[in-house]
Amino acid sequence: MDIAETISMFLPIRPIACLSLSVLLASPITFYGQIFKKSEGPSHSTKQWDKLAYASFEGQPAPSKMLLGKLEREVLWDAVRANADNSTGIQLRFQKLDDKATGKGDAASRYRVFAAGAPEDTVFGLRIWQVGKEILPDPHDIYVNGQGLLLTHKPKPEQEMSFSAPGDEFEVMPVAGNAEPVRYLLFSLDGRLQMFGTLVPHPLVSEDEGCMLEVRVAEADATAVLIITDRFPAKAKVPVVLESGGKSTSAVLATDSDGHAVMAGFPYVPGQAQGTLKASAEGPHCLPSVELPWRPSSSSGEKAPLR
Repeated sequence: MDIAETISMFLPIRPIACLSLSVLLASPITFYGQIFKKSEGPSHSTKQWDKLAYASFEGQPAPSKMLLGKLEREVLWDAVRANADNSTGIQLRFQKLDDKATGKGDAASRYRVFAAGAPEDTVFGLRIWQVGKEILPDPHDIYVNGQGLLLTHKPKPEQEMSFSAPGDEFEVMPVAGNAEPVRYLLFSLDGRLQMFGTLVPHPLVSEDEGCMLEVRVAEADATAVLIITDRFPAKAKVPVVLESGGKSTSAVLATDSDGHAVMAGFPYVPGQAQGTLKASAEGPHCLPSVELPWRPSSSSGEKAPLR
């Protein structure tokens, strides 16, 4: 099964057109980079699967093609803009409202959602993808007003151009851990339009002299992560160093015209039950770095997403 076919598996059970291959090819993100052991310098082989570069530590078994394919789908989901099923490039935008108690002694943030430019008089559905879980449907029908605000019913006349509609908005309140993204797909029930969005309620981001480095959890317990560089020089080579459990590995990422690049990383160090991944990226005048604990033996999160 190729990537185009697996992307189509994201879509609802109700009849809907499959996401076209152009979604996979139109992304401006750069996924490539030369991976090498820090002590040895560049090797003659790169750790790369299709368009996604990745780094792991010495002694780790090679990740499966299924896992690498899943990670690439995550990157593509985050990058989707204009495509054959969304020629306007509409993306979901999330606006935080407040924090609400979950009933388990903690709190989750509540967000209103916008799909600016989405057509009115259209019924939409939603799919939700959380780390370590299957993509699940939300059972509600969704509508938008003239501002793209998601509503639980058709907008009333006085709500037509409102940026808020208390009590009538379609809100999301995801339960997510540190650096865990929650991915949303809003689709028209006639299959003509698909809009993607990624929300990270608790982002792990470092900024230094304008450069930005982010690590996102890609698999439960941070056994796989996405490493994202932003605002680096355009079309540049960015050295990235990963350290975990006393070991290190390095990569050189090639940024796109926006100074952006993505790679996957596997923090696990053989023989260690837990640890902390430190990721650093070096620009001409910046050196952002972040740290993320990993623990393969722990359990993770809720078994089903909250909206």
